Amino acid sequence: MSASPDPDTTGGMAARIPALVILLLCATLTVMAGATIAPSLPGIAAHFETQPGGAALVPLILTVPGLAIAIAAPLAGLLADRTHKRRVLLTGIVVYVVAGSSGLYLDTIGLITFGRLFLGVAVGAIMTSAMALIADLFDDAERGRILGYQAAAMSFGGMSFIMAGGFLADLHWRGPFAVYLAPLLLIPFILAWVPCGPPADKMPETRAPKGRFPWAFTAMICVAAFANFFTYFTIPLKLPFMLRDMGLDSAALAGSAIALLTFSSGIVALVFGRIRAMAPPPLLASLAFLLASAGFATLSLQPPLPVVFGLMVLVGCASGIVLPNATTWLYSRVPPAMRGQAAGLMTMSVFMAQFLAAPFVLLIDPLGGIGGVYMSAAFIALLTALFYIIVDRRLRAG
Repeated sequence: MSASPDPDTTGGMAARIPALVILLLCATLTVMAGATIAPSLPGIAAHFETQPGGAALVPLILTVPGLAIAIAAPLAGLLADRTHKRRVLLTGIVVYVVAGSSGLYLDTIGLITFGRLFLGVAVGAIMTSAMALIADLFDDAERGRILGYQAAAMSFGGMSFIMAGGFLADLHWRGPFAVYLAPLLLIPFILAWVPCGPPADKMPETRAPKGRFPWAFTAMICVAAFANFFTYFTIPLKLPFMLRDMGLDSAALAGSAIALLTFSSGIVALVFGRIRAMAPPPLLASLAFLLASAGFATLSLQPPLPVVFGLMVLVGCASGIVLPNATTWLYSRVPPAMRGQAAGLMTMSVFMAQFLAAPFVLLIDPLGGIGGVYMSAAFIALLTALFYIIVDRRLRAG
């Protein structure tokens, strides 16, 4: 049974398009947080190599935001439910600009790392409030398609920002940090077009009783978000090394493969509104993870390059289904007054998975090599598929 349309959804689609476009642009900022500076890491390492702790802190400036997002997102979600969501979004963008651009004007690696920590807090606020605002603006019938657009925007935005970061890093290692000033342009448009979003005490209730958050249901769905991104990030972490072992030591080749992975995910997310009608959410999740498991298992065999590129498409398509499917399913059951909290937990799952993927790879690689890493990812995806098959059967049984 679908929830009743929210008050914010009573306007026509045309009236909501400007707000949707702005919120989709805000979604791209979450990917931009880490991806933009990746090409400048060698330059940063060279600049700070003489500073105490420089060698240890340089990798952290890439990974610290993910941990901060995972911690901050649930808190931002609670705040968004208790105040106006637009206020949380605007505060996040201001902190994002100041903290993200810290590499332009700070000259100690410790302070830049500290700035990246606050960047993660800002991303937690932005992603959580933007997701909750989208859920407020669109009812159940529209939400699957719109959340697919959001996932696509994140994928395509990631490709664009990696390319921009690479170009600016060639000019100077500080160059990519200038990209973090761009969200300043969004502020006047947010003020003009994005609704405030009513706080929890002004929102209508849906299925859950007031004051009771559906923890078990939310956790069941967050499993998909976590498993998807945990396995997904083994590819950018190990694929360049796998290609090198195959005698294909080309950063451009590895970058093209990863870009194809991201592009495939974005294309499928873009048409998710049609895909969602093919099966119930738990069955759709299980099918996506079965595809991903097959892709990772084949990748563990280090197949020829054309097959590797084909597997990037397969895994990307599976990933493009998982996140919009999970968020649509989640918002169909969580009360409107608790959407911020739900968005925060979903965001935490995504970014905690990203953060933990690196230590997972470091643990498995010495034991089973790159093949062992990808076979482990295949096993995790398979277990997740079986989990959602069981969920689907139990839901059908009532």
